[in-house]
Amino acid sequence: MIDNLKNLWIKLIKKVKNQPKNKKILYGSIFLVLVFASYKIFARNDGDGITTEKVIRGDLAETVLATGQIVSSANFDLSFYKSGTVRNVRVSVSDKVNEGAILATLDQGKELAALTSARGAEAAARAKYQKILDGSSSEEIMLAEVALLNAKNDFERVKSQQEILTQNAYKDLLNSTPEARPTSTSSSGNYIAPVISGNYSKDIEGDIIVSLYQSGTGQAFGLRGLTQGEGIVASITAQPLGDSGLYISFSGVDVNNVKEWTISIPNKKASDYQTNWNAYQEALETKNLAIGNAEALINQRKAELSIKQSSATPADLALAEADILSARGQLENARADFEYTIIRAPVAGTITRVDIKPGELAQSSKAVIALEDVDNLFIEVPINESDITYLKVGQNADITFDAFGESRKFTGVVAHIDPSAVTEDGIVNYKIKVYLGDQNPDIRIGMNTNVKILAGEVKNALIIPFVAIFEREGKSFAQVFSESGKFEEREIITGFRGENNMVEIISGLSLGEEVALEKNPK
Repeated sequence: MIDNLKNLWIKLIKKVKNQPKNKKILYGSIFLVLVFASYKIFARNDGDGITTEKVIRGDLAETVLATGQIVSSANFDLSFYKSGTVRNVRVSVSDKVNEGAILATLDQGKELAALTSARGAEAAARAKYQKILDGSSSEEIMLAEVALLNAKNDFERVKSQQEILTQNAYKDLLNSTPEARPTSTSSSGNYIAPVISGNYSKDIEGDIIVSLYQSGTGQAFGLRGLTQGEGIVASITAQPLGDSGLYISFSGVDVNNVKEWTISIPNKKASDYQTNWNAYQEALETKNLAIGNAEALINQRKAELSIKQSSATPADLALAEADILSARGQLENARADFEYTIIRAPVAGTITRVDIKPGELAQSSKAVIALEDVDNLFIEVPINESDITYLKVGQNADITFDAFGESRKFTGVVAHIDPSAVTEDGIVNYKIKVYLGDQNPDIRIGMNTNVKILAGEVKNALIIPFVAIFEREGKSFAQVFSESGKFEEREIITGFRGENNMVEIISGLSLGEEVALEKNPK
């Protein structure tokens, strides 16, 4: 019976420790009754009103219980450093990316041109300095002239090639699957549209308006907008839309329902419009980059030739060094401005949110992409100041999830303890990180967890109640009942203190001895 009551006492102490405030009152009442019963049942009274307790052997343990939440080791809300129109978005939700990967870009025309120019200026400054150091022979000057001529020829070739590629991409954009739609928004939605075929051959954007009317020979149509002309509606054969390169067929169309049709060039509602628009923008970007590089090469070759045609002086060397530093600073500024148009992945991870689309206006510093490391999760747990002293990095933890129930158990390890506290409503907590040993795919960011950490334990130790110990001048003592029937003060050395308020005795007491539960028994 005594053992059962002691075990009940220990369990109740643990229970009360982790209960909400409204339940602590109930458990506190039960605790007082249990203490009184324990006092009556297994505490010794020597007849003079002095309560004693025997030195026994037992197991001591201290566990810390807390609740936490699953978080990612990497959690970034990414934004552009400057405002601008979004050029492209290269990722979608759930995509895995490597560190440094480009996630999205703004329009970069000005920044790219400035960067190319800065590269050329920096290259020219370095070449000029080297020329001043080395000097040049007539053969070197001739080679520099040839190199400059080749650079100019390459520039013309690159420019011509890029113009053709850009024009082709633009034609593809203008030919995004053309469609005829009723000009009037009040037209009934129940209609069959004419079929538009052919390839648009002009290089301007706008609308072709097809107006139906009754002629002397039957139904006909007239054209205005990007082209002019007319044709027969009743013909089975597709009719040309002026000189646009497109054709229209009214086969199966109720010409009495809609009298005017609009063909938009390009058709921004076509399924292939976005693809063609992206291809055209990429062609423009490639063109600017290629032409910029070719221009930079010409500038570099000019500088090299100029250097080879000049002679060096100490003042020239100092000036050339200053030019290099200045050009290098401009290049770094240009690189920084260019990078401000890019969102890069700061670490490897998974895209969990994308809030932008190409063509939208992005605001500087406004988070538009979320990146998290969903493959490397940990539990963030607030630990009360009364328990934090028991915890150390490397201690094992038993974990359950509210989402899975107590039947599914997981293990983890204490990996980090914050050195500073967080105080809220007068409660002082320290955050710790518990890494999961099992990165189960069912575990998701934000899940609530229950964490139990075994802070320490001692098996089969000599133990006495903490209330039997008192201290003086840094030493511990207990009042021990002697064979003479009196109490004697004895110095003891204590060890581990368990959560049931029992203390390990290292030395000074023996099994079965009795100690007083007060400091000065008479």
